[in-house]
Amino acid sequence: MMKRWLRWSALGALLLVSSLSGMAQPEGSLRLRLGAYFPSDEDLQAFNKTWFAVGLTYQTVGIPFFGSAATEISADLFTHQTGGSRGAVTALLVSQVYEQPLGETDAVLQLRFGIGLYVADTAGPSKNVFGGRVGLTLHLNETYSVELNYDITDRFGPNNDRANGFSLTVGYRF
Repeated sequence: MMKRWLRWSALGALLLVSSLSGMAQPEGSLRLRLGAYFPSDEDLQAFNKTWFAVGLTYQTVGIPFFGSAATEISADLFTHQTGGSRGAVTALLVSQVYEQPLGETDAVLQLRFGIGLYVADTAGPSKNVFGGRVGLTLHLNETYSVELNYDITDRFGPNNDRANGFSLTVGYRF
């Protein structure tokens, strides 16, 4: 019980600080991402090995944490509908972003580490679980990007499933 309380308190504090810093600094960008999610859990793979992925990310200068370049607040939906069954995993995350320009081009490589809330609605009632993300984004220019993420969560449901998996998406920055 104490461990759960500490996790949710830390997540709440991080969300509050990042949202306040995002409001204080109006410069930021919004990015829409579309692609595929590949769950690594066997029970989720039984539904479908490839799920649809869509995400929306707001990036701001945010909190400088160990030299990070930006803070992101993102919402992602991983969903499938196969043979009458359907399910979804929704992720609400706060991430720290570290970036490196690539040579003399407009391309930028970003590394992100995020934590947040995952809502798993796959079998039975939906469950809220704590999770995290590690990801790489290649910004080809100011508008287009390609992103690879790995999400990992706590266990949920009667089979102790995890919403772990890779997502590969293409992004468009507004």
